[in-house]
Amino acid sequence: MTSPQNFISEDTTIKGSITTASTLTVAGAIEGDINAGGDVEILPDASVKGDISGPAVTISGRVEGRINASGRLLITAKGLVQGDIAVRSLLIEEGGTLQGQCSMGAGAPTRPVGNGRTALPTPSTTMTPPSAPVAARLPER
Repeated sequence: MTSPQNFISEDTTIKGSITTASTLTVAGAIEGDINAGGDVEILPDASVKGDISGPAVTISGRVEGRINASGRLLITAKGLVQGDIAVRSLLIEEGGTLQGQCSMGAGAPTRPVGNGRTALPTPSTTMTPPSAPVAARLPER
């Protein structure tokens, strides 16, 4: 038995949030959040104005909002993401664009908080200087 799949066609615009336990492929436009139990794919020429949450997310279109992937986020060569991301792993193809902050790795927050938005860590502006100059730690040739 194949797993259930959802498809939003290119001539469809949805204004409102989508919650599904299965995969979702978007060819149209969504103005609202997406919370999927399966993988999410935003096709070229598709757009999402809202947050996206799912195990693996592939962006080939345009997204304005946060992305929370408990697995991998792939931004293809045609993909554009304007918003912060929290992912386990990240792949951006040449030509793909990410405009936002990234929290990545096993310790990245990957669970929605409250209204489905991911609590991303506050960037740190404190830097700890090295105990010795970097050149002093390099071996001589």
